Amino acid sequence: MLKLFKDRNFTVYWVGEFVSVVGDHISMIAFPFLVLQLTGSPALTAFVFAAQGLPRAVMMLVGGAVVDRTSPKLVMILSNLARCALVMLLAYLLHIDQISLPIIFTIAILFGLADAFFYPANTAMVPSVVAKEDLKQGNALVQGSVWVGVIIGPALAGLLIAGQVTTVGHDVGLEAASFETNRPGFARAFFIDGLTFALSFVSLLFVRARSLAGEATEEGDEDKGTSMLGEVSQAIKWVWSVPAVRLGFIGIAILEFFFQTPIFVGLPALAKLRFVEPAFVYGLMITAYGSGALIGAVTGGMSKGPRDENLIRTMFFIFTGSGAAIGLIVLYPPYWWAMLLFFCTGAADSFIWVHFTTWLQKLTPEKLLGRVMSIMMFMSVGLIPIASIIMGIAFEWNLQASLIGASAIIVISCIVAALHPDSRRMIVPKAGNTEPTN
Repeated sequence: MLKLFKDRNFTVYWVGEFVSVVGDHISMIAFPFLVLQLTGSPALTAFVFAAQGLPRAVMMLVGGAVVDRTSPKLVMILSNLARCALVMLLAYLLHIDQISLPIIFTIAILFGLADAFFYPANTAMVPSVVAKEDLKQGNALVQGSVWVGVIIGPALAGLLIAGQVTTVGHDVGLEAASFETNRPGFARAFFIDGLTFALSFVSLLFVRARSLAGEATEEGDEDKGTSMLGEVSQAIKWVWSVPAVRLGFIGIAILEFFFQTPIFVGLPALAKLRFVEPAFVYGLMITAYGSGALIGAVTGGMSKGPRDENLIRTMFFIFTGSGAAIGLIVLYPPYWWAMLLFFCTGAADSFIWVHFTTWLQKLTPEKLLGRVMSIMMFMSVGLIPIASIIMGIAFEWNLQASLIGASAIIVISCIVAALHPDSRRMIVPKAGNTEPTN
């Protein structure tokens, strides 16, 4: 697997994305705590989360079509440039103490719009940098870099924001952190995030990526003249025509609907109730998940994994553990318990995700790759704005009960998906057809 690092082109790409991922996970910790400490409201925190997700959801399928029409590399370069400018602006406004909730909403919306193009481009980039026979190893290394970023980023964010190390609870005589005490730390965190986007932008300029449009040319350029809406429709029909892919995408949508908002809004609010420096403790939890996920990604890249006919079923059985972890964290408060659960679930989730991503990339016709990856990302994050609004209100009503309810729904849904007959149906349509063949 490590032989890919002998390829200078892949190494430059990997380093750039690793640096960017570290920054992503700094802001992933800083953003919810910024809103939470500025407003004191889990619902408003969730609404800002929804504001970022809405343009991402609306434009993501268009983003996938743009990737197929241009190139993953170009789209990533422009997206990184835009995201760098936005977080640098946020850092500056925090530094001069001119931040407000409307400004945060505006930046969140624009950042989500840039994400809508970056997500499908990033997922389609690996097949344009490595050969097909090295795809699993390439995915494992790239996902491994993501999880190294998850290890470093949240812990670094906690230190940048808090300026100190503490995991104690709200005992008598202890003063909890506030927006004013943490404002310089928030500015530092977003500034560092902006630098990582800038470094990733520069590294991509030196990456050589092959075009994924070659297959379409060989097949007669059948997409030429097709509208962007028609191109998106072609990819949706292909996804729907493969039963296992269809079930996998629907199951992932349900899973992420009840997982993302509890993780990025619910658990920070829970940490705020339980600990003096919640950003630092929450950062430790996410770091633990990243540590396990790094091990899972490396193991996934070095192993054969489940057979194709068992892949979807295995994936959803594994995801039941992620859902159960949320409820178990609520029921037993020590932070080390959350770290242990997240470490174990991170390892399992990452292991199976390497194999699922590789399977999907190999299965998908290259001319559809950007669009199919955008559909997958849409199913992962497209419904988050709705989930954020619904669950944000639920968190205001009863935070712990809502988290336990989300946990139960994830577990039940994943078991149902794992036992569904379509989880073993790997029928793939013939080239140029969207109807399954026997």
